[in-house]
Amino acid sequence: MANLYTLPTSVIVLFIVVTLCLFLANSVLYYLLMPQTQFRQLGRKCLEGSSLVLLMAMASILYEVYTDSLSGIVYDEATDFWRYSTALAGTAGALYWSHDRQAGSLPALAASLLLLPNLDGWLPCSLVLALACLAWRLIRLFPQTYGQYQRQLTARSIQTAVDCLDEGILISLEKGEPVLVNFTMYAVMEQLVGTVVRNANIFWHLLPFCGNRPGLSMERHGRDLLFRRDSGQAWLLQRRPIRFRHQSGWQITAANVTDLHRLNRELAQKNAVLEQRNEEMKEVLDGLVALQTRQTTESLRYKIHDLLGQRITILQQLLNNPAVSDYGEILPLVEDVLSDLRCDAAANPQERLDALVMTYCNLGVTVTVTGNLPADTHQAGEFVRIIREAMTNALLHGQARSIAVTFGSGRQPALIIADDGQGCPGPIQTGTGLQAMEQRVRALGGRLTLTKAPHFIITVEMGEDHDPTAHRRRPKNPA
Repeated sequence: MANLYTLPTSVIVLFIVVTLCLFLANSVLYYLLMPQTQFRQLGRKCLEGSSLVLLMAMASILYEVYTDSLSGIVYDEATDFWRYSTALAGTAGALYWSHDRQAGSLPALAASLLLLPNLDGWLPCSLVLALACLAWRLIRLFPQTYGQYQRQLTARSIQTAVDCLDEGILISLEKGEPVLVNFTMYAVMEQLVGTVVRNANIFWHLLPFCGNRPGLSMERHGRDLLFRRDSGQAWLLQRRPIRFRHQSGWQITAANVTDLHRLNRELAQKNAVLEQRNEEMKEVLDGLVALQTRQTTESLRYKIHDLLGQRITILQQLLNNPAVSDYGEILPLVEDVLSDLRCDAAANPQERLDALVMTYCNLGVTVTVTGNLPADTHQAGEFVRIIREAMTNALLHGQARSIAVTFGSGRQPALIIADDGQGCPGPIQTGTGLQAMEQRVRALGGRLTLTKAPHFIITVEMGEDHDPTAHRRRPKNPA
């Protein structure tokens, strides 16, 4: 150890500072290892303790050399006993935990052997090597241990994590003594009660009386309490029994349900509007059903009127015709009206027009048809129904013997029906037949015009978008 006395005082001081820094770093490492599972083993505790003892021994040796140099006292070999004890303790601890390569037992073992008095002849190199071994061990272990400490679940880490929650948490024993409370719950207490309550049971029993505070309202939802402030903020507080560490306790949570409450309120308003609109839609649908039923009934009534009028007219002409002697021949002409209704709905418009012209020609009525039916099947069918009603009126009321049907083209009227009857000397009585014709023309988007003298003429004019030149081709007039 005498070799150390030859070193300058500044070098001795540098060694002392380095040793103390390593001692502090090893103390921090010891602190970081304490809460971890691996530090529960006695051997690991002995290894870390021996490293601290070695550094303390180095610092004491260097300090003794420093003071001896200042006082001029020569080193006494009788003090080597405690050096042997320290080195052997470090060697025993390192050998006992040598199976754990991650613990850095080999650098600690090397530092312990280099500190033996038998190697004083290597000073100061042996001291430098011992410090280097311990420093190398700290460089390897410190980052890894610090990372494990950060991930270790400790009481402090639990409190830090709970304080970061947006939800208030209060966990207490059965009598109300708090075990864990986060900052959010403290803030909720300040808002609702006006102060921080240290007992969970007292806090929960004070909550129902907070609904009378200005700017604060409370609603009960079963066992839960909903508080709303005038600012729109809403908190839902719940209390549930829990068990931990074989003890009974309570857990009180405070959830900020401001957005959820606002969304529920908007949803309720929208549901009310939707229900009102559903009622209005139901009324509209009921009206549409009634209107459709009325229109269907009127359409069926008009069809029955047309067919019955045609049958009566034909029957009247046959009875007034002296050439007819076998009245049994007229029975097929007045058969079931419902069958005629089915045929009227299913037959082709051109075929129905041809049959209509043929029937009246057989009765001795001259029917001339000029032009062609419209190409649109629906419009053609409506024109045939108008022609049938007009023919019935011409024979029944006007005693006509000749009827002319003209389908217009270009800018001409779409349909003209004229007869040679006696016309209408007085006002026109709009009956079921004329009403049916007017309704059909209006449904097609056209206009019906009646001329009553000197002969009865029915004119149908369509709108500007109507193209009367697009007609269906028909066979030659059977008349």
